[in-house]
Amino acid sequence: MRKTLTAATALLVAACGSSPTSPPRPTAPAAAAEAPAYRATIRWTSHGVPHVVARDVGSLGYGQGYAMAEAHVCTIADVILRVRGERARWFGAGDGDVHVRTDLANRHLGFVAQAEAAWPTLSAEARAVLDGFAAGYNRWLADHPAATRPAACKDAPWVQPIRGVDVAAHGLATATLASSRFFEQAIATAAPGAKTGALPPRPSGMASNAWAIGADRTASGGGILIGNPHFPWDGDLRFHEVHLTIPGDLDVYGVSLLGIPGVLIGVTPHHAWSHTFSASTHLVMYRLALDGGSALRYRHGDDTLPIIPTTHTIDVRNPDGSIDQVKRTLYRSQVGPMIATEATPWDGPGGFAFTLRDVAAGGTLAIDQYLAMARARSRDEFERALALHGTPFVNTIYADAGGDALYVDGSRVPALTEQGLAGWKLARTVVPAVEAAWRRGVVVLDGSNPLFDLTSDDPRAPGAVPIAEAPRLLRRDHVMNANDSYRFTNLAAPEAAAERAPLWGDDDGRPSPRTLANLALLRPDDAAWGGDGKLTLDEAAAAMLSNRSFTYERLRDEVATACKDRKLAGPCAVLTAWDGRYATTSRGAALWRETMAELAGDGALPWARRFDRQAPTLTPDGVDAATPDALAAALRRAAATLGDAAGAPLGDLQQAARGGAGIAVPGGDHLDGVANVVAARAFRFTVTDREPRPDVRYPVDYGSSFILAAELTPAGPRARALLTYGNSGDPASPHYRDQLDAFARGELRPVLLTDAEIAADPAYRVQELASP
Repeated sequence: MRKTLTAATALLVAACGSSPTSPPRPTAPAAAAEAPAYRATIRWTSHGVPHVVARDVGSLGYGQGYAMAEAHVCTIADVILRVRGERARWFGAGDGDVHVRTDLANRHLGFVAQAEAAWPTLSAEARAVLDGFAAGYNRWLADHPAATRPAACKDAPWVQPIRGVDVAAHGLATATLASSRFFEQAIATAAPGAKTGALPPRPSGMASNAWAIGADRTASGGGILIGNPHFPWDGDLRFHEVHLTIPGDLDVYGVSLLGIPGVLIGVTPHHAWSHTFSASTHLVMYRLALDGGSALRYRHGDDTLPIIPTTHTIDVRNPDGSIDQVKRTLYRSQVGPMIATEATPWDGPGGFAFTLRDVAAGGTLAIDQYLAMARARSRDEFERALALHGTPFVNTIYADAGGDALYVDGSRVPALTEQGLAGWKLARTVVPAVEAAWRRGVVVLDGSNPLFDLTSDDPRAPGAVPIAEAPRLLRRDHVMNANDSYRFTNLAAPEAAAERAPLWGDDDGRPSPRTLANLALLRPDDAAWGGDGKLTLDEAAAAMLSNRSFTYERLRDEVATACKDRKLAGPCAVLTAWDGRYATTSRGAALWRETMAELAGDGALPWARRFDRQAPTLTPDGVDAATPDALAAALRRAAATLGDAAGAPLGDLQQAARGGAGIAVPGGDHLDGVANVVAARAFRFTVTDREPRPDVRYPVDYGSSFILAAELTPAGPRARALLTYGNSGDPASPHYRDQLDAFARGELRPVLLTDAEIAADPAYRVQELASP
């Protein structure tokens, strides 16, 4: 791949700011003459859910920051260290110098510097929310001495007060979650002559389901939203559940990621929305032709441009507690950070080097956007709110009381010209490395040819396609997404089949078994609909959590054929008795999982008839006749792999570690063809609040997280929800695992939205907060 990537530019051609500094500790913006006064009321209810009521957005942030610290102080402290580039100062270099690399990368990406530079341009409300959130977090620290904090950070000197600008920097860093964050090592080790390390794998573990069901398909005539994001169950990418209210102004219930104020997925009296990771791409990798006289200059058209060095100094703690300083010079082109790996080496003069342009990075913070989304009283207002900022790496699925169902891929996609796209497409056909990079989710372009410059200069999302041009689908039956592209949003919608640039999602080999499972569950003739072609809230939620295996339902006839082999009597008896679901009590689910893994040796199932959107109820189907007896052979190998466990209940083999015990959980992943996803992933970035996985065959620490089922009607919303892993990261808290048993049973709990419901909760208590 290395040689062909460094040779790609010639074929691409034939086919067609200065670096931020990062001091060891950022300085705060000038303080106001008098600190603002914050007042908030937190009404706590069952499962540790805070209902924050305040008179203004600053006080609302104050209450939310306090409540989030109550549940996740250790992890929030860690994410702020990360974005500041101070982990090595407190945790040491880390295995393989991981903390050194992440510190250097975060310093070089300059999130704190960007936040400080942008601070004066933020709206007054955005600054108030950020400062209020930080003040609330700091108030919690003041109220809870270091010796009383959770075990993960008890007496830890690295748990320190934070500033609003730190919260803003964390927000900017989170925007790169599906893009440059995966290139931290390549950024931290880039230098002239460097050619070590591997390109990061295609981001995995990024998944979610979401349905919006419109008036034509609901029993009530209002919209129904079912949100089911799949995220880690520990670390910094957990959600925190909260209810935020400013009487007469906004009223929103939902979740946010740790350290992020506001509600990112939620329900209001008028609408509900969820997000899913988009199939679109958010960065491009440019190969630069270096000047013949210097490895720190590169050609761009008729010009020669500098590659700018910046020296960063970080503190690194030694095992004895002493501190060393590490200095390293890192580099930026005119469009972004330089990288270096074995596949993308940085040559000497006259050679080549590589840089990243991440359109998910930069631009404005989304504080005003999510406030406006919470305040919206119509679909038009919600869409205007969405257009304020876009969503750097996610789709948005929305339902409202008027019965509208809306899908928008508002993620940030590189804005190439038609000629630039054509040149890249041609290069993919003739340069294997360019195609291989695309299969990893990376677009490789000739950065020395202005043909491939990005064309958008929207300050809200520099270099990205404007959200007005994003894929959008408004329906009265349904829209849905399960991380494949917009083309599978609704198979009956002609506009969903319209061709767009593959940067919005390349559907080769798609849809996935999980997308197929979601599409099947949304057919009005499916058993989940109760026979009347209309969904109730309970039916919709039950369908999402049904744990039905699409692959088994579609290949049941092939199983019967394979089981004519008498040598397979034992495993066939298990599958014949299986209910086709991934419930904790299901016997046979594990055997089917292992059979599918054996059958899909290259990661894709060998369907005899591939998916045809003109015949979605009939395709895909069957096993490729070119592999005779493939299913029988796969079943035989799977049975041998599992041995005596082939017929065990799934819950004996699939468990989550929570509170020192393994807890049986339902759900499946990928080839299981199940909408309710659970799996084991390494998709997390913090060092605190982790728990060892149980010693079981299928350890679970990722998957269905905040499950929201909301029905919107003119009379008001009705909602049910579940935060699978609980609303606290402290194993000593009763809310660390108090929702996991309900998840195992497939039960959602009522969401408390009204004052009467909140006050009637058996765990109700009130906490008044006021700044000193």
